[in-house]
Parts: sequence; structure tokens; C-alpha cells
Amino acid sequence: MPMHRIDALHEPLTPVLTAILATLPPLAGPLLDVGCGAGAKIPLLRAKMNHTAPLIGLDCDLPALQEAVMADRLLAVAGDAHALPLRTASCGAAVCSAVLGLLRDQRTALRELRRVVRPGGWILIVTATTAWTPWSAQMRSWVTRLCERVEMPGSLLFATPEPAADLAALLRESGWSEVRTGAFAIEAGSDAPPVLPLLTREVVERHLTPVEVQEYDTVVADAGIELLPLILAATGT
Repeated sequence: MPMHRIDALHEPLTPVLTAILATLPPLAGPLLDVGCGAGAKIPLLRAKMNHTAPLIGLDCDLPALQEAVMADRLLAVAGDAHALPLRTASCGAAVCSAVLGLLRDQRTALRELRRVVRPGGWILIVTATTAWTPWSAQMRSWVTRLCERVEMPGSLLFATPEPAADLAALLRESGWSEVRTGAFAIEAGSDAPPVLPLLTREVVERHLTPVEVQEYDTVVADAGIELLPLILAATGT
């Protein structure tokens, strides 16, 4: 697959990746970018690191790694996420964006990441999927309005709706704790919000007036099940 097509896979996920990175604690060591490809995420990750911590890019695609090295300075490592060629506790954190669905054994790869990320470090997973959900277009419109009136706190990013439950369980089974998850709709159109979390009713009603809650409940009652393209995100320590 051409490099520009590989990096295009990351584009829909970038707003969610950016928003969640802003909620994570500072790094205490190198940041590992698993499946770095040709380096599309390098500027974003360097901004998170404040250009101080080393950036390690890992990929099994040698031409992609070479392109990443040419694009910016990073420690490029050719390897397999299922058997990372890195020492135990050698990284401060890890990012795995647009990669999880490509792994043949996700649990093994996540356990390997748990091995190389030092205690207290974090992991961020961002992945695309499709799922049947009850979040109708009308419900998503309400969430859009809510996001416009509220400066989005980290809690809105981690409402832990049902679509992300399996991802949360996978992280915990792989040795990660303090797992937080969120699901986000991929909306088309120039006026669509870049990050649209699918929020539970309990979260939505905290930010609505009593009259608005009644209106929202009417929309919920009329909603059907829709197959939606989603972005799932999870963090763990």
C-alpha cells in the first residue's frame, strides 16, 4: 500500500488522538509510536512531548520507516508489535493509533506494550470500527450542541459507552489498569465537530436544563438502532 494511503488511515482519528493526548500526564521517558508508518503523527506527538523526550517509531514496514526518518528525527525500530525489540520498562508511554485492528493477536501485543512501558506510564489506543448503536442523528445533534456550549473537559471524552466495553476488557486482561474508554462518531460535513463523543444520558443531562432534558428524552425514546462508523479510544496505566 502506498505511504500516502497508509497515513490517510490516521486522518479521521487525529482529532480524537489530539484531544485525548491533551488529558494525559507528562512523559517520564521515551514515547513509543507503535505502527508509526511514514511518520504522519510525528508533529503531534512531539508537541505532546514538548520536544524533550525521545520518540521511538516502530513499524514492520521498512520503506515506511525510512520515510519517517527522512521526515523528522526519531529512533526508528523495525519490529513486530507482538514481540517488541525493546527492553522491559524502557518507555515512558505508548501510542497505538490506527493499528489495533491490524494485529493478529491483540492481547499479546498489548501485553508486550505493558512490558516495555514502565510502571506509572500510560498507553493510548485509538482505533476505528463500525457498530450498531442507539445514537441516532438527532441524539448526536444534541451532543453537538452540548459540546459547543461546554469547554470539553476530559470527562466528556471518557463517558465509557457500550461500544468501547470490549476494548476496555481487552486492556485489563492484558495487564493494564485504570482503564478509561470513549466512543466517538465520525460525522461528515464541513460544520461537523472534529470530536463528537457518544455520551450516556447521565452525562448529557448534567449539562442541560430540565426542559432540555425532557426534549432530549423524547428524542431518545424515538431513536432506532443505526450502524455507525466509530472511533474507539482507551487509555490505561
